[in-house]
Amino acid sequence: MSGIPASQIDGLVAFTQEKLIKRGAFTNLMTDLSDFVAIREIWENRQKKFDGGLDWRFDAITDQNHSARVVGLYETDGSNIVDAQVSGKVGPRYVNAHYTYDVREPALQGNEIMVVDYVMSKYVRMMQSFYELLEDILWSKPTDSTDLLTPFGVAYWITKSAKEGFYGVDPTGFTDGRAGISSTTYPRWANWTAQYVSVSKSDLIKKMRKAHQRTKFRSPMTVNEPKLGSMKNGIYGPGDVLLDVASILEQNNMSLGSDMASQDGRAVFKGTPLTYVPKLDDDSTDPVYMIDWNWMAVGVVDGWEQNLSKPMVVPSKHTVRRVDLDASLNMVCSNLRRQAVFSKA
Repeated sequence: MSGIPASQIDGLVAFTQEKLIKRGAFTNLMTDLSDFVAIREIWENRQKKFDGGLDWRFDAITDQNHSARVVGLYETDGSNIVDAQVSGKVGPRYVNAHYTYDVREPALQGNEIMVVDYVMSKYVRMMQSFYELLEDILWSKPTDSTDLLTPFGVAYWITKSAKEGFYGVDPTGFTDGRAGISSTTYPRWANWTAQYVSVSKSDLIKKMRKAHQRTKFRSPMTVNEPKLGSMKNGIYGPGDVLLDVASILEQNNMSLGSDMASQDGRAVFKGTPLTYVPKLDDDSTDPVYMIDWNWMAVGVVDGWEQNLSKPMVVPSKHTVRRVDLDASLNMVCSNLRRQAVFSKA
């Protein structure tokens, strides 16, 4: 078969990309991470779409008005004014990945199969870069408030403390607080925290049970709340912690049979599986996160979740084309008191 005319290559590349996105299948040998949990658990399943590119806002009432009291007959009315309504806002931030090719490259001078194979290799490497960056972003936080580019991640919203209780306050470097609400000014705007020494029933597991009990707040009134989805809870931790939990399960199971690691990957807490996050292996505090996904999600601008461009001519390089992948996103949490983290002392 004769080569494909250069004028048709860009169209074939664009068509091939569409097929790749729909198929979405490739073998990944380009990373040291054994699993991309943020991509699989959060990016793919915990998205909340917002219209437009304006800030995403939610309201919170952090105190009652303290007006209720016992009274006597003919008593003079009292008054009490408490300003306790605050607004949080989170704006979208932007991620870009891309690949380039030259229409004169030998791999593009053959038949359609050669072009498809070549485009696939370029596309897959771009997607790997995109996913690896997101995996890092979604488990971490920007350096401080001067970083106006990096999206927020789990570590921005759910902060650690040596104390047990609602002591997860403003992250380091963010004196204005999360979403513009300061935990110093509004102490109830805080997540549950605790430290543990050992992965045991009397230490970490007992503290997880206590957190589960204390974060399940039930209002005496039915009101509209800024939930971000009807999603199940998630518990996430590093490998060593989950291996220790599996050992506890094995010790409690008297009929293991011949499987020497029968409980690996089977740990469940209050009906929620414990998920191993390879990225958390890098954290020396061995954090375990309990996340209520009703109140937490990755916000994305509708239409810009994963926008792939057509091939475009690179300025001053008329035979070179560039394909861009753009996403407008940021992690949002509208109720910190439903979130918890446990870190190693």
